[in-house]
Amino acid sequence: MKLCTISETAKILGYKSRSQLYRLLNDGWLDDYLKVRNGKRFLDLEPPGKLPLGLHLAQIVQWKPDGVATKQF
Repeated sequence: MKLCTISETAKILGYKSRSQLYRLLNDGWLDDYLKVRNGKRFLDLEPPGKLPLGLHLAQIVQWKPDGVATKQF
């Protein structure tokens, strides 16, 4: 289990800003990956029994030739 803040997750996955991750969080797409500790929100990059977060995002976001989803995870 690797927990990262929203900012760290955006950097690791190659997003230019955190806004896409926040939008997915608010819409409920990342509920299985969200952990709250002491009032702070973290994303679990490799939860047990689920796809890694990078692969999950590649399945739910729109594919673009130069987008983040084309990165190898």
